[in-house]
Amino acid sequence: MDPPRYGFVGLPPAEHVTAFRVLVSVFAVTGTRRRETYCKGACGHTWHNLPPTPERP
Repeated sequence: MDPPRYGFVGLPPAEHVTAFRVLVSVFAVTGTRRRETYCKGACGHTWHNLPPTPERP
């Protein structure tokens, strides 16, 4: 049995890029809120403390 599919399947192909951008924006907001609440202070996740990315010429 196939799992239920939502979202992209019902959209016209021209809307796929827009929907993807909306999802990335939502994940960015929720990730920021999670870091500000659950991971604030005593967080042990190494990915919250990555060194800055070196600038490319």
